[in-house]
Amino acid sequence: MSERSLESADFKDFFFTFMPVMQIQSRIRFLFVLLPFLWMISACQEESAPTQKQLYFPLATYLQQEIVQLQKHPKRVHKTVILDGKSEVKVLSDLAWEKEWALFIESDLNKPAFDKSYDNLSDDGFRWYSLKIGEKLPVKKLKIQLDALDRPASIEIEMSQTNFLFDTQKKMHMNFSDGKVQTYSIEGTQQMRWGSPTRYQLVGILLPK
Repeated sequence: MSERSLESADFKDFFFTFMPVMQIQSRIRFLFVLLPFLWMISACQEESAPTQKQLYFPLATYLQQEIVQLQKHPKRVHKTVILDGKSEVKVLSDLAWEKEWALFIESDLNKPAFDKSYDNLSDDGFRWYSLKIGEKLPVKKLKIQLDALDRPASIEIEMSQTNFLFDTQKKMHMNFSDGKVQTYSIEGTQQMRWGSPTRYQLVGILLPK
């Protein structure tokens, strides 16, 4: 594959093409370290410059504020990674939160190219944005349940992408208490054109330091 075609591919998903040759436990350990990095590479391929006027919920800004607080007041994370039914659990400290939450941050819809791409189905107590028919963007749905102070209580994101190598589906969730992240999860499936699907899941639970 040429350098140009590699740049145009979703590198984090292309990576899974080569993972079946690894032992399952080694693959899981590799994912603990590498998945956030690979997701960040992929996310950077999307246009990320914010609009001057934010038409949608400022998800990236909110999570970046959360990251600042976590850097000031660190917490441990009970983290589970499941790959094709095999799981591994670790309790981690001093995570690089920008990488850990890269997919959530990059799911912010306040980008110039997205201005007219989503239907706003919001109502009192929640924000709901759905990709318009005919639009081809990775984020298909962003739904945010708000608490009484208009802070996020839960976030639900659906993403999908298709190219000549694979189809991918992702569902992401975050749960909050008093506006602070308590749990987060990323669940995905990748179907290679010539192979069986790969299923993976990441679950993080924030613990007191």
